[in-house]
Amino acid sequence: MYRKYLQVIVLALLTVALILPSIACQQGGSGADLGATLTGAYNNVREWFIMQGAKDRIESIRKGDASITVVDDSGAPVRDARVYFEQQSHDFLFGSNLAPLGEPTNGPNGIDQDWANAYTALFNYGTLPFNWDVYEPKQGQTDEQSLRAMADWARKRGIVTKGSPLISADAVPSWAPPAVNDMQASQEKRVKEVTGDLCGLVDYWDVVNEPTSGTSTKTSVGNWMSSRTPAVVCSDALSWARSSCPKANLIINDFRTDQDFKDILEGILREHASYDAIGIETDMLRGNWPLYQVWDICDRFKDLNVPIHFTDVTVLSGSPLTDLTAGAESWPSTPAGELAQADYAEKLYTMLFSNPSVQAITWWNFSDKDAAQGAPSGLLRADMSKKPAYDRLLKLIRDDWWSRGNAYTGNSGTAVFRGFFGQYELIVEKDNKRVESAIDISRGLDNKVKVQLTGYTQLPPTPLYLLIWPYVVALVVIAIIVLIVRWIDKMQRRI
Repeated sequence: MYRKYLQVIVLALLTVALILPSIACQQGGSGADLGATLTGAYNNVREWFIMQGAKDRIESIRKGDASITVVDDSGAPVRDARVYFEQQSHDFLFGSNLAPLGEPTNGPNGIDQDWANAYTALFNYGTLPFNWDVYEPKQGQTDEQSLRAMADWARKRGIVTKGSPLISADAVPSWAPPAVNDMQASQEKRVKEVTGDLCGLVDYWDVVNEPTSGTSTKTSVGNWMSSRTPAVVCSDALSWARSSCPKANLIINDFRTDQDFKDILEGILREHASYDAIGIETDMLRGNWPLYQVWDICDRFKDLNVPIHFTDVTVLSGSPLTDLTAGAESWPSTPAGELAQADYAEKLYTMLFSNPSVQAITWWNFSDKDAAQGAPSGLLRADMSKKPAYDRLLKLIRDDWWSRGNAYTGNSGTAVFRGFFGQYELIVEKDNKRVESAIDISRGLDNKVKVQLTGYTQLPPTPLYLLIWPYVVALVVIAIIVLIVRWIDKMQRRI
């Protein structure tokens, strides 16, 4: 209770401290100016409190307790064994755009190795391009083999993949049927074939991309969405994908974060369909979003009770431009911009990682080379050198949010530790015996594992009398000495 009162007092003091200078500067200003000042000050203070609580929230929601019981060849608990644990992967999805894997003529393995090494050192998640007009430029001639090779490249490196998008009103091949009924059949065929053929290789799908703008897009897919309504189209597409690959995770993704998008999501539920996550496109080409606003977006969608994925994250390392067609040559990355990008990226990821509704963050352009609209939005420069934002995120994801250390079994034979949700390598050692094992620490599970230390036999515990007899003897000797000293002292007094 006292802590709650303290927070209220601090909030009031900070608000006053922030608004008084502004009010003083705006004497004679309008009521609207004063209202905007008060609102801005309030949001700044609220953002400060959100960030102050991030570390505690991360400790609470992103970690779990693990229990490792070590036994010998006979199944007896091994006392005082050392258990070294080191995280190997995150359950939380940190990723980027994997489209550059499709650029080399000799396949994904021909990708720039500086790009590949930087990607795999940082991320465990990646988005593969499935735009219909590119994937199937001619009817019946798909790019499945190339996308399969890209997904396989990622899988071998421990990277979970998402295909995006299956349906989008602005990604339509020239041969697409114009009639609504024909489009319904064509989209059903595409969704079922793509998800079915790649089931087990591609784990997540953006099933429908930007449904809020679909009806206003003047394409045959847009016309179909207008005729069927976005909620019905999404419901149909989700059902098609789920029937072809029941284990896939299905997402509805949009750049709108207002009630219009939420209405579609609620409409899907009324159609008795379901999605596994909500995608929020986070494109900041015109300037960074206030962090309190990002937090409010999470709150707006949390009552739908599915995870939120922040997709297409674009944070500039140069100045925002109003003319987004200017091109890369007129949109440079600058030293000051790179530091600002790093500061914001660190705060954004920390805040999102601390929000219980968020499951994934996808930074869109991993490098400035061929970045969308020529924007300086990569974590790498065009020459594949690392920007400060890359180093900041690497420290967060692979150091601050990465668990490793030692635990000991003690007399019980069981070691316990707390770590971030994910996969772990275990090394158990006792008296020159060593064995390797693994454990997954997952939310909602008991996270217990038993490890047999092969070739080791636990000696029976030393009997109690053998443990205490030296102390008993020492006490007896001390008592005898005390008695002798007292007897000598007594005799000397008589003399």
